[in-house]
Amino acid sequence: MVDAITFRAWIAGTAKLVAENAEHLTHLDAAIGDGDHGFNVRRGFEAAVLMIEDRSPETPGDVLTTVGQALISKVGGASGPLYGTGFRSAGKSLGTDSAVSAEQLGTALRAALAGIQQLGAASEGDKTMVDALAPAVSAYHSTVSGGGGIAEATRAAADAAAAGGGGAPRAG
Repeated sequence: MVDAITFRAWIAGTAKLVAENAEHLTHLDAAIGDGDHGFNVRRGFEAAVLMIEDRSPETPGDVLTTVGQALISKVGGASGPLYGTGFRSAGKSLGTDSAVSAEQLGTALRAALAGIQQLGAASEGDKTMVDALAPAVSAYHSTVSGGGGIAEATRAAADAAAAGGGGAPRAG
């Protein structure tokens, strides 16, 4: 079981990783977009950390919905609403439980993917973030179904996300 303190730590760690890689993400975006993605996402996660500190959410679901609100309000372009919707959908699916199981986290990941797919009208194979998220969610569920815990399942999800993609874009 993981509680809000763990979720807060995950978000703080994510914010740190995004900040450390903002320039690289922006450089990658410059080749195909407007060259601001890394800086926008960094701004969004910095805002999320501050919002969490200010609001002190007490449940994992509240932590995730708070992050979603921050990302929607601070990250420009299509990414902010997509990331924000993912976090908000995941948070809402967790409800008010003070701690969540590996299975509940898997349900939250499915909700995040569904929210992103609905908002972005994207499917796997469209060469969008869904091409990383869908296999990640599937790998997470497979690992948990096989008896794995959250740590093992998130590693499997990360590996699957990294392997996703390829092919010609149809959207995004």
